[in-house]
Amino acid sequence: MNNGKRPKLKIPLSLEEKILILIGTLSIIAMLLYLCIMWGEIPDIIPTHFGLSGDPDRFGNKNSLFALPIIAIIMHILFVVLSKMSYYFNYPVSVTEESAEALYKIGKQLILLLDMEIALMFLILMWENIQAAIGSISGLGVEIVGISMFIIFGTVIYETIRMNKIKN
Repeated sequence: MNNGKRPKLKIPLSLEEKILILIGTLSIIAMLLYLCIMWGEIPDIIPTHFGLSGDPDRFGNKNSLFALPIIAIIMHILFVVLSKMSYYFNYPVSVTEESAEALYKIGKQLILLLDMEIALMFLILMWENIQAAIGSISGLGVEIVGISMFIIFGTVIYETIRMNKIKN
């Protein structure tokens, strides 16, 4: 069924979804607090990019550290707003009157899980970036990116499998 004929259901947020939004929000707040607390210790020139090995390969002004929380805030807002419009999502199965509510709930949960996971990943990246800037570590832990990608793709695969199990 195409998007124009799909039912536009208003599905209220569940407690679990509210918790996912809260965790994402708290991650961003923690990122900003940590940046403010550490600001005086951060040198004026910091690593701004890290190669595949995790070693810094570009340097810049410490003000560039604000990019991560700004991107995280924008993404968080977009994901939360997008989660309210699950009838526009692409689904791996046909959306019918009977399956719409179940599919929309899974779609909304998927978006909010990804939002939380990305916010947590940004928090970890902020912490590692500041630690590298003040010299406590030599670079970013490359395993963090791999683990984050595994979790994000795992979430998408898991929720897609759940969608495929919905009977039309």
